Formats: sequence, structure tokens, C-alpha cells
Amino acid sequence: MWCFQCGAEYDATVVECIECGVGLVAEEPLAPEAVGTEEEEQLAYEFHDWAFESRRMLDQLLTGRGVDHAWQGATMIVRAMDESEVDDLVEEVEHATLPTLDPELEQVVYEMAGWTAEQQTLLSERLGAQGIPHEFDASGDLVAHVEDEDRIDALLDDLEKSPLVASGTTDGAAAADEPIDLDGLDVNDVLSALFSASDRLRKNARDSNGVLKFLDNAPTISRMGMPFGFERPAWDGIVEQVTEIESMLDDNDSDDADIEERAKRLRDVLHTLI
Repeated sequence: MWCFQCGAEYDATVVECIECGVGLVAEEPLAPEAVGTEEEEQLAYEFHDWAFESRRMLDQLLTGRGVDHAWQGATMIVRAMDESEVDDLVEEVEHATLPTLDPELEQVVYEMAGWTAEQQTLLSERLGAQGIPHEFDASGDLVAHVEDEDRIDALLDDLEKSPLVASGTTDGAAAADEPIDLDGLDVNDVLSALFSASDRLRKNARDSNGVLKFLDNAPTISRMGMPFGFERPAWDGIVEQVTEIESMLDDNDSDDADIEERAKRLRDVLHTLI
């Protein structure tokens, strides 16, 4: 038996990796250099925000499909030629592991009037990270289980103190051109959202989810001060790339190939930061 993440081998009586805490698999995992041939391009996927069991589910789906892959911690390496099939399986796991509402349980509705799409996305990500089932109804309001009300209230209180949320609200909001200061967690949320969006756009410049997510988060980057730990040239380069792609997405005459190329460059830069 092996750990699919670290590659450690165990006796058949062991069911969980001592180091990683994940369930073991029966097939020995590949080393990164064994994925494809020297001539074949490799592609890396980052799953740091996934639970261990979600990664294991993806690993087993890929193994079942015969798709070569290897793990370096939470980073998965595949052949670039398998990207489409891997994307489909990633989406399958995301849907399978998403907490869903139980129609038998009492529900509560939180009005989201004044919340932007960016803020709702951030809220949904935080709820998902805590395993809280939820959805947004046709009016854009948050629906959840009554039993989770205390946890959601605490999360909302925390988010409403965040400059990222406060800066976008309609009551006492900062002006659109007023700079905002974000703490480390909020900076990471913005960069992660732009990484996810640019990863979609590098494959398809008109990917609706990618376009919306990018346009939701791009204005925040242009108003942020340089975060702690960044060098000025590197940060200015990120802001310039984000602003450039934002302008291209707003222009219906922009060339899709140009958007995809710039999105790939930005994705590669952000990949080293999150």
C-alpha cells in the first residue's frame, strides 16, 4: 500500500499515511519525472485548498482512467495533452465534494443586498472551506441550514470587518479610486481568485466563470497598496498584467489568443505566490 501524495510505502495492514493522514492506495504512485516522456510537456495543478480526501478521490479517478499523474505535496503533475480529461475529473470531484443543502432541515435566508459578486464569491469560498452547506437563491440571497446559523454569523462578522468586503459595500463604501489596505489573508484571497480566473482564461478567453471572476477581482488589485513581502518591480508587474487583461476583457474586439497568452503569463507568475 502507498500514500499517493508522498509516495511512502506501507504494510498491507496499514490504511492511512502516518505523515499525510490520507487513505492509502493499492497502486504505487508515479514519480513526477515518470509522467510522460522527455518530449511531452507537463502541466501542474495546485490543490492546496482541497481536503485530503478530495485529492485522493481525484487520484483514484485518474488512476481508473489510466491518466499518468504524480503528486508533489498538494501539487499534481500531468501531461499537458491530458489537460481536457483532467479538467473534467477535477470538476467532477468539485461537484461531488461540495456541501449541499438538506431539504429536510430547517433553512435560514441571509439578505445579500449591497454585496458585490466578488464579495459573495469570497463568502462562498469561506463557507465551503468550513464545510458549511449553502447556496444563493434567485434573488442572490444566501440560504443555509438553521443549525449552522451561529457559525455563519461569526463568519459574516469576521468578513464585514475585512477591508476587502468593507471597501465594496454601498453603505459608507470607499470611493472607487480610493486605495485599500488588506491583511495577508485577504491578499491571498484576491491573488488566489485571479490565479483561478487566469487559469480558466488561458484555456478559453471567453470562459464565463473566468471572465466574471477576473473582472470582479481586478479592480481590487489596482487599488491595493503593495503587500508585505513583495518587491516593487514584481508587484508593479502583476498590477500591470492584471490591468491589461481587464482592459482586454472589457473590449469585445480583443483577440482571444492574445487574452489567453497574457492570462497564461499571469497564471504562471501567480502560481509561484500562492
